[in-house]
Amino acid sequence: MKGTHTPTNEWYMAFELGLQDGPLYWYRQLPRKTKRTWKLLSDAFIKYYCSKFTQSAKARYYSASTEDKEHVCDYLNRLNGYARNAGVQFENGGREAKDDVDHFLDTCDNRGLGERLCHARVKDIHDLEEMINDILLSRERKTAPEPSVRRYRSPRTGRGSPLWKRWPMWSPP
Repeated sequence: MKGTHTPTNEWYMAFELGLQDGPLYWYRQLPRKTKRTWKLLSDAFIKYYCSKFTQSAKARYYSASTEDKEHVCDYLNRLNGYARNAGVQFENGGREAKDDVDHFLDTCDNRGLGERLCHARVKDIHDLEEMINDILLSRERKTAPEPSVRRYRSPRTGRGSPLWKRWPMWSPP
């Protein structure tokens, strides 16, 4: 915002307030650092909205694939943005929604996830998103190390200790 006294890296605030609908969904899926740095934000905006207008919205949707080190959920959000711009009805179930789910599974580059979900009956993309989140949470739980809690037991407080013999809490009949 040239001509203002606002520092360059605070321009993102005005940018965020001006977003609605599709761009707002696009903005929310960006990494935090990109949202907070004007240069990264403007580059991401130009890459997403300006450089891809040589293709039609449908062509962009059908040619989408995962980018380097892109998280599955980020790819799903990006694909949904492309579908929304292309006019694909992916939210309310029906044939187009099932085709959208199949398209995601074919292009997600996560073979394990695709194999796990290929037999699931998913009516729309929201059900798929819930299933993906459940799978990712279960993977995180399996890979997280279990805390090794050891309880210290004093040798003087066990059943064989002299204190136990003097003052038993329970005495047999």
